[in-house]
Amino acid sequence: MIRAIAAIALGAVALAGCDLLSPPAGDSALVETARAPALDANFRHSQSEDLSGFYFPAGEVGEGDGRLLLVFIGQTAEFEAWAKGERGGGFAPVMLEFAGGERVLPDRYEVSDDRVRFSGTSEDLGRVTLEARLDAGSLALAKRNLGPDSEPAMEGTVTVGGRSFSGVKFSWSLGGG
Repeated sequence: MIRAIAAIALGAVALAGCDLLSPPAGDSALVETARAPALDANFRHSQSEDLSGFYFPAGEVGEGDGRLLLVFIGQTAEFEAWAKGERGGGFAPVMLEFAGGERVLPDRYEVSDDRVRFSGTSEDLGRVTLEARLDAGSLALAKRNLGPDSEPAMEGTVTVGGRSFSGVKFSWSLGGG
């Protein structure tokens, strides 16, 4: 008899618990659904390796204030935050910095283990683009040595205000200029 009463009581508790998990009829507005923030399609990254660091052109790219100093590539968390719309402070997970102190942030980018595509606009420099191929072996060696390797970690074309520089070789460094 005690077992039968315990089984009935346990069943009643279980059934009562079901009501606790669903809202009362007509109160569906009280239940909020958690949604992941929408990602901006202009900003895509799919790298599986850590590409973060500073990429310095091996030679002169541009003139005067329009001379490219470096390309910065951030860590995965920075890419994810940017794609979710978390922006500010003159910083982006991919950006180009120029001699005149101008830091060009992206209007769009696409970063993978073997390619970097960037497009941004500067009031002073105009449209700035980067289309580059990453060399995983050279990048890995530079990271192991904590500095540039004899082979470029990245190579590509930089366009600043309508003027293109192709075959630009970039060395990798852990720290900025």
